[in-house]
Amino acid sequence: MEELGKLNHGSTSASNAMCNFLILNISSLQLIPVNVIAFRSQYGSVEPTAIVGAGIVATTISTVTAIIFCKMMDRKKTRRA
Repeated sequence: MEELGKLNHGSTSASNAMCNFLILNISSLQLIPVNVIAFRSQYGSVEPTAIVGAGIVATTISTVTAIIFCKMMDRKKTRRA
């Protein structure tokens, strides 16, 4: 973020690149939630890694949604300018 801030020429508001970076980082979950697998294993789950597929699907959906949101906001901002 500091490097993107330097490219933003000292402006106090976030640039599109900064917003995109932040949204993509927030939308991505851990691909393999190790703690949940460990808890499931500890409490006797027959298949503790069964949640990996659901985690990948949730990560994909949230990241695609974040990308679509960023593109919509970029398009909205360029129409105003």
